[in-house]
Amino acid sequence: MKRYQITLFMFSVIAVLALVCAVFPAEGFLGLRFPQLADILSSSEPEKGPSPEELIEQRRQAVLAAERDQYQTFFAEDPARFSLPDNDIRFFDPLFAALERAEVEPLRIIHYGDSQIEEDRITGTIRERLQERFGGSGPGMMPARRHATPQVGGGSTAELRRYFNYGDASHRAGIRQYGPYADFVRLDTVTTLSFYPVRSKDKGQSPFERVTLVAGNLRSTLNVTSKGDRRTVEPGGSLALVRFELPDSSLRASLTISGYADLYGVLLDGKAGVRMDNVAMRGSSGAIFTTMDAEQLRTFYREENVRLILLQYGGNSVPYLKTDKAIATYLESIRKQLRHLKNLAPDAKIVFIGPSDMSTVVSGKRQTYPKLPGLVDSLRVSANACGAAYWDIYGVMGGQNSMIQWVSARPALAGSDYVHFTLAGSKKVGDMFCDAFFLYYDYYRWRKEHDR
Repeated sequence: MKRYQITLFMFSVIAVLALVCAVFPAEGFLGLRFPQLADILSSSEPEKGPSPEELIEQRRQAVLAAERDQYQTFFAEDPARFSLPDNDIRFFDPLFAALERAEVEPLRIIHYGDSQIEEDRITGTIRERLQERFGGSGPGMMPARRHATPQVGGGSTAELRRYFNYGDASHRAGIRQYGPYADFVRLDTVTTLSFYPVRSKDKGQSPFERVTLVAGNLRSTLNVTSKGDRRTVEPGGSLALVRFELPDSSLRASLTISGYADLYGVLLDGKAGVRMDNVAMRGSSGAIFTTMDAEQLRTFYREENVRLILLQYGGNSVPYLKTDKAIATYLESIRKQLRHLKNLAPDAKIVFIGPSDMSTVVSGKRQTYPKLPGLVDSLRVSANACGAAYWDIYGVMGGQNSMIQWVSARPALAGSDYVHFTLAGSKKVGDMFCDAFFLYYDYYRWRKEHDR
């Protein structure tokens, strides 16, 4: 065949095939199927989807976004969230890093507050959960006077006069050296301080491995003995920390002390991990730290590696804050305390825990103190402005008139004074604080893992 004939034949075949493609049913006929003309003439390649690796990464990013969104929703909306200065989600990062090192570099947390935290309420729950997660043991600071907490009893063989820098002015000492806990007894003889468990069968006890006497204003040589181990401290310096390492963990301790000095407390701690003190100041508004010896506070915070200070105040002031001027004066006093403590403890994070809901009778009806909601908002703003975080018990409880429900709960979560929590209520508050705090810690870990 000639060349043009071959070409004509090929085009004829193509034309016939094209005609068949055009008229042949797309669904086939008598079991036969034929390509459609549109499929043959189409020159575009099918779009390629993402590779398996790309799909996996897409799914991973979607999951991470969902996790991040859940964290962010809590931080933005939940009443139990912490209000942070400048909304800086990294505010607690240095504290979290220190907590992760606590087994090799122990740290101390101090919970200052009013009567709402007496008998280790709220503090005890926070301490237990922090030690469970980051290590540590021991109940922390015990006053150098007769006392009792739900865990530890204590006493002195001598009657020592007590002074404290809050509440009734008749108990002032006329000095600024009240020690780190604003409370001391004056030693002018020989005494033995003893500490022992108060629960049967040691249930719920936290053993300790280190005993530290905290003293100051030494007016003579101070002699301290524990189980035959004697230490001597000469006068001088703003603060004396006399430490004894125990050979085994214990639930009991005693110190025999002689000399002339002011005794601020005894620390019962583990050798590592988290150490936490409960410092309850009945009747205090929290405006006391600027009246105390700055060098004593600075020295103690540094020597004991204090990395978190909780300030739980406001409840004692609520009944008396009836005008905007009174509230403004109180807020300024709190701002002074926060700035002062921040200067004395630069390595510590400060959290102001505001007052709970409190009820009074207005026009024959029990309800929230009228100025309380506004005070809570103002305390939050003031704390953040001074570089401190704020945690809102009032909001956590449920806000307006929630105290009524806490009192009527069974078992009761608050007492009949419509102010103070019961032990059951205190535990719930402590748990809610820790639940929120640990969520921030989990997000810290999440950010470290995902380079956020």
